[in-house]
Amino acid sequence: MKLWQSMVLLAVISGCSSAPTEQEIDAADFGLSMSEETCLAVAKPFITQRMGDPESVIFENLKCYRGLEGRVPVARVEATYGYRFAGDVDSKGEIGRYTGMTPFSGIVRDYGDGPKVVRYCITSGTKDYRFCIPSMVD
Repeated sequence: MKLWQSMVLLAVISGCSSAPTEQEIDAADFGLSMSEETCLAVAKPFITQRMGDPESVIFENLKCYRGLEGRVPVARVEATYGYRFAGDVDSKGEIGRYTGMTPFSGIVRDYGDGPKVVRYCITSGTKDYRFCIPSMVD
């Protein structure tokens, strides 16, 4: 039964996301250029504020590079271009213990008025079924 559920979930997820074509990537606007340090200086506080206990947040495997987050037709989200940040984050939960590292990613863009997070995703779910629903930022 578990194998059947995994196969269905894989089929749904693979149908939910699609990569842009090479032509779309070549023509994409990534916003103004920024360093990895600038990107992470924007991304880390943003993710910290979305955690259960912001005072206890721990980051690992942080990186930021020119890239994109793919489109997710089911969520009606198009590909987002900019500086993609990613890593793992943990914070204390409701009972005051760390819950385990959770992957996160997103896009920082600078339209000319300073860099800001425009899309992010913090993975949720169980150990068997991890999924990410992208969140756009106004």
